[in-house]
Amino acid sequence: MSASLCWSGAYLCGAYLRKANLSGANLSGANLSKAVLIGVNLIGANLRGASMRSSDLRTTDLCGVNLSGADLSRADLVEADLISADLSKADLVGADLSPANLSGANLNGADLSEANLEKAILNGADLSRADLSRARLVGANLSSANLSKANLGEANLTLANASKANLSGVYAYGANMRGVNLVEANLSQGNFSEANLVRAYLFRTYLNKANLSKTNLSMANLLRSDLSEANLGKANLTQANLSQTNLKGTYLRAANCRQAVLLEADLEGAILTNAIFIGANLQRVQAGSREFLDIDVSALQGVIIDAATAQRLGMGTLTI
Repeated sequence: MSASLCWSGAYLCGAYLRKANLSGANLSGANLSKAVLIGVNLIGANLRGASMRSSDLRTTDLCGVNLSGADLSRADLVEADLISADLSKADLVGADLSPANLSGANLNGADLSEANLEKAILNGADLSRADLSRARLVGANLSSANLSKANLGEANLTLANASKANLSGVYAYGANMRGVNLVEANLSQGNFSEANLVRAYLFRTYLNKANLSKTNLSMANLLRSDLSEANLGKANLTQANLSQTNLKGTYLRAANCRQAVLLEADLEGAILTNAIFIGANLQRVQAGSREFLDIDVSALQGVIIDAATAQRLGMGTLTI
């Protein structure tokens, strides 16, 4: 089959093209809905604005292909090769991309809501302003990906790797991010309210001005992270590691910090009203008596603290 033909706007709905060589073909605006394209070579093809709804693209080579604005909703892209493909503003609602290779792909503004991206490779991909609401990203590789201002509402990112990724301004309300790797990632000004970040790896992560209200961060590792001016109101930080963390001006009203480790954390100007620190490690924390003024003595029972810090925080008479 000649790959040089211009099939722009062609009607190929339901066509059987298994393992065909369509490299370099012009299929812009073509209708390939429900077509069988398993193992097809589409390297260098132009599929801009094509309709590929519910098509079968398993193991298909789509490296560098222009799929901008294409309709791939409910398409089967299992193990497809989409390295450096252009999927900007594409419709991938409900598509199956497990475990497709999307390294370096352009998914800016793409709709991936309810898509299956389990164990997908998305390192270095551009997902800025993409809609990933309710998407399944379990075990996905998002290292160094750009997810700025993306919608991750109620998405499942359990055990995903998003180290060094850009999630600034992301909307991740209610997302399941249990055990996610966010080491050195940028989450500044993101909304993670009521998200599940149990046992998440967040050391040296930038969370300045992030909304983490009612978020579950129990047993999370936040070593040396920047949480300055973040909202952690009513957050669960039970047994979390907050050693050497920047909590300047952070809102921690009614936060649960039971048995949390705040060794050498900076709490200057933090709002700690009604926060609970029972059994927490407060050794050498940077704060004054003002920050701990509105904490009930009962919320400080069993804290681990050195004498000098206890004196500075006005806890000299507290039995610890």
